[in-house]
Amino acid sequence: MRSIRPICFYMFTSLWKRKPLLLAIVMVTSFTIIALQYNSVTESRDKRKDYHSSDHSLRNGRNVDLKDGASLPRRNLSALGLDRSNSNHKLNDDSQYNDKNSGRLSYDSADKKQYISPAPYEPLFGKKFANFFNSNEKRKNNQESPKEKNPYYVPPFRLVHFDLKGAPPKISYLKSILPIIKEAGANGILIEYEDMFPYENYLSDIPAANAYTKSEIALLLSSAEEHGLEVIPLVPAFGHMEFVLKLSKFRHLREYDPYPMALCPSQNESFVLIQHMIDQIMSAHPNAKWLHIGCDEVFQIGYCERCRNTERDTLFLDHVIKVAKYVKEKHRVIPIVWDDMLRNILPERLKESKIGSLVEPMIWTYVKDIYRFIPYPTFSYFADIFENVWAASAFKGAFGETLTVPNVKMHLENNQGWLEVMAEQQGHFKSIRGIAVTGWQRYDHLGTLCELLPSGLPSLIVDLITLRDGHYDSSKVFKEFDKIMHCSSSSSIGQYGYREDSNIGGNSNGAVDFESDPYLYNKASSCMFPGSSIFRMTQSVAEAVKRVNDYIYDVTIHKAWLTDYNIRHNVSNPYRVDEGLEQHSNVHYLLTSALRAASSSLREAFDEYTVNEWIEQNIYPYLLKMEKLLKDGESLKKNKVWPRRPYPPLADMKRFGLEIQKWF
Repeated sequence: MRSIRPICFYMFTSLWKRKPLLLAIVMVTSFTIIALQYNSVTESRDKRKDYHSSDHSLRNGRNVDLKDGASLPRRNLSALGLDRSNSNHKLNDDSQYNDKNSGRLSYDSADKKQYISPAPYEPLFGKKFANFFNSNEKRKNNQESPKEKNPYYVPPFRLVHFDLKGAPPKISYLKSILPIIKEAGANGILIEYEDMFPYENYLSDIPAANAYTKSEIALLLSSAEEHGLEVIPLVPAFGHMEFVLKLSKFRHLREYDPYPMALCPSQNESFVLIQHMIDQIMSAHPNAKWLHIGCDEVFQIGYCERCRNTERDTLFLDHVIKVAKYVKEKHRVIPIVWDDMLRNILPERLKESKIGSLVEPMIWTYVKDIYRFIPYPTFSYFADIFENVWAASAFKGAFGETLTVPNVKMHLENNQGWLEVMAEQQGHFKSIRGIAVTGWQRYDHLGTLCELLPSGLPSLIVDLITLRDGHYDSSKVFKEFDKIMHCSSSSSIGQYGYREDSNIGGNSNGAVDFESDPYLYNKASSCMFPGSSIFRMTQSVAEAVKRVNDYIYDVTIHKAWLTDYNIRHNVSNPYRVDEGLEQHSNVHYLLTSALRAASSSLREAFDEYTVNEWIEQNIYPYLLKMEKLLKDGESLKKNKVWPRRPYPPLADMKRFGLEIQKWF
């Protein structure tokens, strides 16, 4: 040991005498260490920054103070590349974020932890050194993650909702679109039969005359299984019971007799009715893992004498819990409920009821700004009560009770909004099961039809591709859209005489300008998907109806010879009447041509009852208007002489205090 000390002392003094060499060694070593650590330091810094600005700040209760003194949870989603619109209120196109050199926030689908994919390090002192570090980084990444991860949140289940309470498609048509929705990204279907299910025995009065048969349902379920689609049936068990309560046999089970919407939860027979419905539905769906029991929009509750003295929240929770326990205990499946009634119940009351261990809420809204209609605190207390939840968006049936084709832009914005919210909220729940993309066919059982399934298919495919990818990239979405929907980019003259060109309103990449083509009429008119003739027909009908409305307004309101006043007093100028009727035959022909096109195309997907119903609602009223206009005009032209003025006043004007005491 003693001999080592002089040697160490000698080495130290020798190095000390060579200070420049020692200093150079230290500098080179330090420089190398700094360069090697640059990427890891950058990554750590960004992670800490993200920790304080995103999901961690939500869990720790950090808020952002607003100018008006209000406080709002921090929602920094810009890093996700999921912002739906820019300052000009246009859809953001995430293709601009596809640069491989741009870092962005990512989600690991396995453990749902956030990580950062930084841009490759490119130091200022030369490309050789940069290539050295980048090659090492690539080898490291290849070893740790051989498969590239999707940096966006993708909902595990992507269900397509089939609403069969209006315009039920033929089973053959439903089977034809299953492979299409599967290719676009769907992995399940939510089937709402209502009166199209072949209920029997005690429930034999419920099915419609054109309801599906058991064998037809078996064919549909078999096809869904072939395409790997999870099937979840839906049975309304509280609200939206019009299809049952409209019948005299079940009228006594209404909560409020004038309105056949809500079931009385206090009658024993009400639960017996629900049991029978659930048993028969589950018998036809033996492989189902979930059963949706509805329970939304229970507007009438606590009205009847039996319920009047019980608190409304208690009535609702007791009934839902009773039904949910029956579903879980007898059929061993998980009940799903719409969430809107739960939102209005105090969190403490929900916890006391222990409903969180029985059902999975499906949180629904169809707007662009999800948090505007479902406040942020709702998600927070839902996370304390329910381990698993679902989301629900829409691809049609959400923006107008009598529309014939959906606004694709508005529905896409809704689905993008849900992607943002699910990405932000996923860490707060055990799981967000997925999203159901709803497609309502009527707003309720007794309402008229809204958009048909075939005319909503382009909207559905755009939404599914976006949900499957976790974001909207216009060029990618419409490249796949063209493939899935069998679209042609060439221009041609369509079946109804208008130009079909998939690039109108878009660009050379096939992307679409939603401002000029919000319904995808121009984009999808050259596509040959199942029901595409119905989609094109809705455009021809819309154009014919607009022409009729413009024409009738022009001759009966804008001009002065075919007005209601002229017709009531049977006074007009025959010459001017003939002028007004000159275009009648042309406009009438457009309408009758649209009717023939509708009659032909609708038969591809629907039975005769639906064909007649759709034409009666969307074309027939305009035919009546045109026929009345022609009849009135011909009547006015019959006069050859006319009375002196003033004309006798209407006797009905007396109701408004307009009475002439003395008449000539």
